[in-house]
Amino acid sequence: MTSASERWSRISSLFDELVELDADQRAQRLAQLTATDSELAEEVRALLMADEDISGLLEGDAAAAVPEVLQRGGDGMPADGMAGAYRLLRLLGEGGMGVVWLAERTDGAYEQQVAVKVLKRGMDTHAILRRFLQERRILARLKHAHIVRMLDGGMTADGRPFYVMDHVDGAPITEHARSAALDPRARVSMLVKVADAVAYAHTQLVVHRDLKPSNVLVDHQGEPRVLDFGIAKLIEESGEQTRTGTGLRVLSPAYAAPEQILGEAIGTTTDVYALGLMLCELLTGQLPRQRRGTNPSQLALDVSQEIVDRASTLAAKLDAGQMRELYGAGVDANHLARKLAGDLDLIMATALQREPSRRYATAAAFAEDLRRWLDARPIAARADSAAYRLRKFVGRHRFGVAASVVIAFSLVAGLGAALWQARIAQAEARRADGERANAELQLARSERVKEFILTLFREQDPISRASATARSPTAMIRNGISVVDMSLAGDPALQAQLFKDLGEIQVSLDDREAAQTTLKRAWEMQSALSGANSIAAAEAMAGYADAVYAVGDVAKAESLIRGALKALRDAGAGDLPRAALAESTLANIELTAGRNAQAEVLARHGVEVFRAVYGESHIQVAARLGVLGKVQQEAGRYPDALESYAQALSIVARNNGEAHVRTATLRTSIGDILRVQRKYDEAQHNYETALRIERESLPADHLYIGGTLLRLGDLQRRTGRLEEAERSFAESLAILGKTPSGQYAQALQTHGNLARAQGKFDLAVQRYRKAFEVFREATGDSVYTWLTALLEVAAMTEAGHYREADARALEAVTALQRISPEDEYNNTYAASVLGNLRQAEGRHGEAIPHFRRALAGVQKIYGADHIETAQVRIALASSLIASEVPAALGEAESLIDAVFVTLNRKPEPENETTLGCAYLERGRLHLVRGHRQAANADIGEALKRLDVPEYAPKLRQAQALARKLAAR
Repeated sequence: MTSASERWSRISSLFDELVELDADQRAQRLAQLTATDSELAEEVRALLMADEDISGLLEGDAAAAVPEVLQRGGDGMPADGMAGAYRLLRLLGEGGMGVVWLAERTDGAYEQQVAVKVLKRGMDTHAILRRFLQERRILARLKHAHIVRMLDGGMTADGRPFYVMDHVDGAPITEHARSAALDPRARVSMLVKVADAVAYAHTQLVVHRDLKPSNVLVDHQGEPRVLDFGIAKLIEESGEQTRTGTGLRVLSPAYAAPEQILGEAIGTTTDVYALGLMLCELLTGQLPRQRRGTNPSQLALDVSQEIVDRASTLAAKLDAGQMRELYGAGVDANHLARKLAGDLDLIMATALQREPSRRYATAAAFAEDLRRWLDARPIAARADSAAYRLRKFVGRHRFGVAASVVIAFSLVAGLGAALWQARIAQAEARRADGERANAELQLARSERVKEFILTLFREQDPISRASATARSPTAMIRNGISVVDMSLAGDPALQAQLFKDLGEIQVSLDDREAAQTTLKRAWEMQSALSGANSIAAAEAMAGYADAVYAVGDVAKAESLIRGALKALRDAGAGDLPRAALAESTLANIELTAGRNAQAEVLARHGVEVFRAVYGESHIQVAARLGVLGKVQQEAGRYPDALESYAQALSIVARNNGEAHVRTATLRTSIGDILRVQRKYDEAQHNYETALRIERESLPADHLYIGGTLLRLGDLQRRTGRLEEAERSFAESLAILGKTPSGQYAQALQTHGNLARAQGKFDLAVQRYRKAFEVFREATGDSVYTWLTALLEVAAMTEAGHYREADARALEAVTALQRISPEDEYNNTYAASVLGNLRQAEGRHGEAIPHFRRALAGVQKIYGADHIETAQVRIALASSLIASEVPAALGEAESLIDAVFVTLNRKPEPENETTLGCAYLERGRLHLVRGHRQAANADIGEALKRLDVPEYAPKLRQAQALARKLAAR
């Protein structure tokens, strides 16, 4: 061994000795060293000072260097291939500061293959050396069956520290579970052993801080071993026994706890979080949340916004191939999801709480709850209850319980009814002694609720009611709220519940402003009674959020709903119906913002929750399917949406009958899709059926009626019945205009479409602008707001206001790219509008690329044979013809031929104007090629079909060509 390596072996030993001493003993020992070797004492003092600097340990960039070894570069094998008495055989792995080799002992003391970790060359700063030495010291104090043992240590011939540990010839825990096709119980059992090892490390005042599958290897006996304490930290012995500093640069971003990312205090619960992640990956093959980047700012943003999915939810989404890879053949995703749902979901959710204080306090507590789950005993993470404990008892002893039940029934039958009654009476008497006060309270509540309900029903009795005529449902509920306010003042808990229930009825009755007031009061009362973060308060908050959304304050509603959902999820109620209802409202908000994927995740979860709670055919499942259908409809997935609506309609009809108002709302949604698909007869049947049901069931000015009239009016416009459309719109706007909302904005927008159909383009611009303003007020900076601005651009183009159209188009396209850059429909429509504007301006070279993008989009959305596709083909052909390039003329001819094939395959009256446009462009093509007779014939056909107000600009073009041909 060289003098340098001998010296550093001495420094290493002294560091290990002095770091364990208290301050006075350490100072005394350093003084002795200084007297004998001052230079050696300074080197040891520098390492000890670095050990007191938490950030130095974790950031790894201390400035001080060791003179003898600082200038050496590289990180390879020592020149003699040895590390003390160990011959290095082959590289096993490499970390940030060390290289791990497979090695064997050569001095004959014993035969054993080991893993040797050698400090990299060039990493020998004081901070890195100290960190390496500390890792060695940490491992030396950890002696546990599932933690890799440290066997030896020393210095290499070239002066680098090393330590020797057990060589684990195995695979990461997730790979082992997959290759061995372990079942969920076996995976949980294995992680219990890992958690026990981590818990042991915590008792030795060590936090690992980098737990992940690659740091837990499973040996050939199937036993897990925790390794790589490279960024572990001894817990400060200063009274704060669970807190250390943080170290962002050396963590693994995917497995880091939020406090590690955000630079907050780190402790034993940090390892608990990583154990929760590892368990989720073991069971489902994936982490419960995704982080997009590795730089600190992106990670911090991800952490502040991330939502942790339930393991059962992840499992339910696995396809057959993923399940086969994860568990082998014969395991079903739904079965796995059911296995994970409930207690195991809650155990992981508790371990993965954002706030460390809400997690298991220790890894031992986490391991204990997993053992409880394995033994079918009540877990500590679940709020206790007699019913829950009884369920667990029956689950553990189901055969004994079943036998006991049989015996009990036999005894009751044998002893007779008298004895049975006597025993019941005795049990009731005993229970009454302990619960009399509560029973009296519940009895009083029942009497109050009964009297309240009877008061409402008496309103329908012409003799009992106070006035000659019955009050409307809206007035009756308002009166009921007054009754609750006055008569139940002494029972605020019952008041809060009734305010919540009645407020939700007010939302259904379209009494929006009153509902908002009632539900806000319910939320405030419940928060005061049970705490702002209680489940009851969160449910009341969600109800209030629904009312705020109903009055059109989307931004405030979103904030409230997200707050309510966080509280519900944090309390373990994220898979309960009230949370799913809140998610339905949030799905609508996400849809408005153009975040279709997020909306669908929320909507699907709602369907799953209600099916699990109520069964496949419950009426509430139909409502959630309706929300899912709307999301699919907005994404342009019409077959999927129709299937969701059809399932919902079948459930409602089975439960409530064909004439229930719920069937009306579903029929209007089905009619919307059929209308877009130009199946007008089917759409009209659904609209008229819905309108008939609504007029029979609802007040004349109900919003549902206004919405259905809006859709019927648009259908009438599309089929040329403009006067009928005007009447439908007039009634619809009068109903919907009571409250500025997205639906009112939609009505204004569709009324603008009618103005265009009437050839009143300036009026259409005005109506679109008003719709834009209402959309912005109701939904903010949403895709609906800016799609309406594109409608303005289209009307401006038709009115000839090109400069204003240019400015508005730039504004709208920029906004849509900011809000929803990947949305297929938005991009397609924007390309079509811009193409038409450039074409109208005579800038055909710029129009052509826009039309090509639009054509690709409509073919993807609607298919090659749809009328929308035909219209874009005609527009593209028009600009190609205007270019007069021979190759372009050939492409234009192919496009027009495809249009004629599409339109002649299924002739329909509403396609006549589109056919007229196709004749116009083919006539123009014949004229460019000098075929005057063919051009005359096509222009004549165009003139017959374009004589409608909406197509006035095209008609003028056809008339100009006819005059040109006549002049020749």
